[in-house]
Amino acid sequence: MMKKLTFALLCLIMSMSMAMAQVTKVTGHVTSAEDGEPVIGASIVVKGTTVGTVTDFDGNFTLEIPDNGKILIISYIGMATQEVKVAPRITVSLQSDTQDLDEVIVTGYGVTKKAAFTGAAQVVSSENLVKRTDANFMKSLEGSVAGLQVNSFTGQPGAFSSTTIRGMGSVNSGTEPLYVVDGIAIYTDKMGGYSKAGSGDLAASPLANINPNDIESVTVLKDATATAIYGARAANGVIVISTKKGNKGKARFNFNAKVGSSLVGRLDNNYKTVNLDRYKTIWAEGLVNSGDAANMEDGASLLNEYVNAYYGVDLSENVQSVDWLDAILSNGFTQEYDLSVQGGNESLRYYISGGYFQNDGIVVGTGMKRYSGRFNLDGNSGRIGYGLSVSGALSDINNSMTESQYTNPIVAVYDLRPFEQIYNADGSYNLDALYNPIALNDKEKGDKKNQKQITLVVNPYFTYKFMDGLIWKTNAGLNIIDLDEFFYNSIYNPQYSGSGMLGQRNQERATTLSITNTINFTRSFNELHNINVLLGQEAQKISFRNIYAAASGYPSDAVFELDNASTPTGAGSMSKASTLASFFFNGEYNYNNKYYGSASFRYDGSSRFGANNKWAPFWSVGAKYRISQEDFMENTKGWLTDLTVRGSYGTVGNQDIGYFAAMGLYNYGYSYNSKPGAIPYQIANPDLKWETVGKADIGISGVLFERFSFELDYYNQRTKDMIFDVPLSYTTGFASILKNIGTMENQGLEFLINASIINNKDFSWSVNLTGTANRNKIIKLATDKPIEGTTTIRKVGEAYYTFYMPEYAGVDPETGDPLWYKGKEGNETTSNINEAGQRIVGSADPKFYGGFGMNFRYKGFDFSFDASYTLGNKVYNSGFAYDMQVGHYFLGPVSNYVYENRWQKPGDVTDVPKFIAGSTSNANAYSSRFLMNGSYLRMKSVVLGYTLPQSILKPLTIDNLRVFVSADNLFTITAKDYIGFDPQTRANGSQSWAYPVPTTVMFGLNLGF
Repeated sequence: MMKKLTFALLCLIMSMSMAMAQVTKVTGHVTSAEDGEPVIGASIVVKGTTVGTVTDFDGNFTLEIPDNGKILIISYIGMATQEVKVAPRITVSLQSDTQDLDEVIVTGYGVTKKAAFTGAAQVVSSENLVKRTDANFMKSLEGSVAGLQVNSFTGQPGAFSSTTIRGMGSVNSGTEPLYVVDGIAIYTDKMGGYSKAGSGDLAASPLANINPNDIESVTVLKDATATAIYGARAANGVIVISTKKGNKGKARFNFNAKVGSSLVGRLDNNYKTVNLDRYKTIWAEGLVNSGDAANMEDGASLLNEYVNAYYGVDLSENVQSVDWLDAILSNGFTQEYDLSVQGGNESLRYYISGGYFQNDGIVVGTGMKRYSGRFNLDGNSGRIGYGLSVSGALSDINNSMTESQYTNPIVAVYDLRPFEQIYNADGSYNLDALYNPIALNDKEKGDKKNQKQITLVVNPYFTYKFMDGLIWKTNAGLNIIDLDEFFYNSIYNPQYSGSGMLGQRNQERATTLSITNTINFTRSFNELHNINVLLGQEAQKISFRNIYAAASGYPSDAVFELDNASTPTGAGSMSKASTLASFFFNGEYNYNNKYYGSASFRYDGSSRFGANNKWAPFWSVGAKYRISQEDFMENTKGWLTDLTVRGSYGTVGNQDIGYFAAMGLYNYGYSYNSKPGAIPYQIANPDLKWETVGKADIGISGVLFERFSFELDYYNQRTKDMIFDVPLSYTTGFASILKNIGTMENQGLEFLINASIINNKDFSWSVNLTGTANRNKIIKLATDKPIEGTTTIRKVGEAYYTFYMPEYAGVDPETGDPLWYKGKEGNETTSNINEAGQRIVGSADPKFYGGFGMNFRYKGFDFSFDASYTLGNKVYNSGFAYDMQVGHYFLGPVSNYVYENRWQKPGDVTDVPKFIAGSTSNANAYSSRFLMNGSYLRMKSVVLGYTLPQSILKPLTIDNLRVFVSADNLFTITAKDYIGFDPQTRANGSQSWAYPVPTTVMFGLNLGF
């Protein structure tokens, strides 16, 4: 399972120098004791020297031994290290060792052994990332990493998904972690026109342009010891991505293929709208309840009159019932192909790959294609080391899921009635059905909503070895993201058809330049004292520009370019930039692999802050004690393989506050007496400074019976000098100013358990489990008064995402009227919502979340599944005011939940009020009626595979061939009161008309030769 991790070590191993004069040649073969397969990339080192090599793809090695070499040390990640005497021919069988799993921690600026690492971090291997078939690899981490929460509001291919590590730590600054690829921080902000409207959930994600097949591992850094070396950018944690590298040996090709379908999965019948028969029944009843009709027969007759008058449809005829949701959803074809080659010699190693990914969305007008390529080169010559990493990708996204209330197909479904037809009798589109989503998304003449995103990352590096243990490294980075969007509103769009349609083009470019210089010193003294010191300097510049233009008046069959429109309607451009300069130190010490200490310091200067506070220091200290290495623990070796306690404290910062937040700004583009003019836009604050997060962590980890490993952490993270928009007197000419005032805290417990229950030659069974309990709390606000919104409150002592609204008390069993609890507290109810006081009714933050999975192997067969869960959070669906309406929206569609649960007669006990046409009961006003339990359990990935035996493959010169079938999002179990397509939503718990999450079934193969 861990063989692929060898490539993360090769660069270090291959830099070992060959020394001494009189030598003896040794050849050998290394295999796995569990399955007899060759171990690729096992490290063979002459004890007491730096002389070494690695095994090739057949598990073989050849090594010249210096005359003083007596013992070979043979090791491999996930296996117990062995020492053997030098002999002309050596055969070694390595046993699995749970203790060594994830031994290497990649921190971005370097690599350290997990045993010496005093911080809190978790590594996810490449094979776990590729289990799922999704453009954004971050979704594979959901439930797999303790303390990490991935929130995805939409199933749209390639869409942005927000990520938090150990809770949300800011209000007006960014909350996303820092992403580092091969030592270079990359740009991951939302891009595109969709990010400028609403919440920006539909923005294209730059992370979706990273091919997960190119990733070797992902390391999530959590506490201050792990993140403080990144200083001003690490307040929200750091995610380090290591890509695959070349290795010594003949060229090895790997081909991966997946073909399948994205299926329309879980569709809650309660959330769907009623068919025509139910529609006629409930609206006839509503007209009776309103007093407009004497009985159901009269109600049906009156309904037909209204429908005929407003929509030109006679319900007494044989009118077809239209399921609009079914019309906009369909299974989508999905495919993914990846070809890579890697190889090299002692002085030069390479990895080259190319990939293609296609995902046709299940919602009409959506889908994504991605073309990707990568070239990694690593070399050395004497004391000099060098390398170059170049990756590029093009994503082509069609996205009908706009933030517009009507052109979004899911929104349109809940504004269309079952008697409204998709097509007219002559086969043309029925445009009387306003914003007909099938017409709007006609492939030839419908709306165009296309995003093309090109990413380029270039990362050259250079190293120089002054002496053993002293290395200089220069690492440069260029990250460019180009986005080109074209939006076209067609003749089928009633909003623009009268003006001859509307075309809009938006082009954006984000450029990140960085340079990092480090000098690293490592040395051991008397085989007891081990030190590792890193000094570094870093500079970064981020720039962003945007150009926008629009025009209307297209001929009906025009080529969709702005030049073909008759009337320009708008144009604009914008640019912004920021710079960061940093100096840093990191030191690690361990005594006899028993006592460990670490410290880091970083000094950052950022252009984003006020003139008086551009520079700030960040630091951390950490300690670790391997109790199991003590002599008094000798009697526990049979069952307690390892027991370690650690602790850390430090500070990190947050500079993600916008490019010019501290500056006094003017807005141009105004006309003053026909002359160009400007107005004051933002007041300056030269004292604006970094938000600083103090992070404390205490952890314990251990290994039992060499099969069960566990990690348990308690953490406390307090953000101080939090930036708030502080109101100003309007006499100043400004509404507010950004100031460092607030304080917020996250504290919690997280655990990780891995168990290798059975592990022998023919059968293995392993289990993993993660869990996190996080408590978010506001400590200080800009003023002493809470900040109250329509449905939320920001209050000292409460979580930031706290719901605050009238509390729904159900329905009066005698009258069918909606009820709310009266006043701020107590159990007295009222049918007048104006008498209902707002109350705290829950939080969007889960009380507990995590995941679990199992892996089975029997001879050539493998089976695995991974699940994620969330418990105790609330979800507020603002769209339910329409979806669950009880008559106020005249002749509108009605949900099945309302139809099946509405109050109909005295004595009915339900939560759905009496259905009244033209209701004025305020039953659909903001209240906890639309607040639901967001707890869920999702089977996120199931994989069944078979690897053909070597006896069949060797004659064909094939190294490995595996075929498999996988299923993503196979099922989701929700809370009893949840109504909707999917309970996973934004971090703030807000949900409305979400893109259903598809179930993806794929057939594939992995081929190596």
